[in-house]
Amino acid sequence: MLNSRTTAVAIAAVALVGAAVYAAVMLRGPASGAPPSSGDIPGRSLRMTLDPNLFTGSVREAYEIAGRNPALLDQLHCYCGCDKVNGHKSLLDCFRDSHGASCRICVGEAKEADVLSKQGISVEKIRDLLRERYDHPE
Repeated sequence: MLNSRTTAVAIAAVALVGAAVYAAVMLRGPASGAPPSSGDIPGRSLRMTLDPNLFTGSVREAYEIAGRNPALLDQLHCYCGCDKVNGHKSLLDCFRDSHGASCRICVGEAKEADVLSKQGISVEKIRDLLRERYDHPE
């Protein structure tokens, strides 16, 4: 049986490794090797998103969308409640950290926004459609 000191050391080691991995991912930059985008929004610097290769399936696709089109996601609200819990200011924030990896709402919104944007739908209309679909307080 582990004593409390051994447990504390193990927890600290895991936290340190996690921080190192996160720092390495953030310093490496986008998978394409391109510098982080400053976006199209005046006065707002768009920080890079996490590397999509860290994820699989729909989650990976959502992180790819965020990396490919940060200016769009930065103009959209996320309806999962992360603005209150995590301090997120936009849907893009969900993909700047690992939150988007565990939230089906974030992934769904990103994928839907991407489809709508590719159809030529304006950001304002995308906002309205996402609000209609996802803004259902429980």
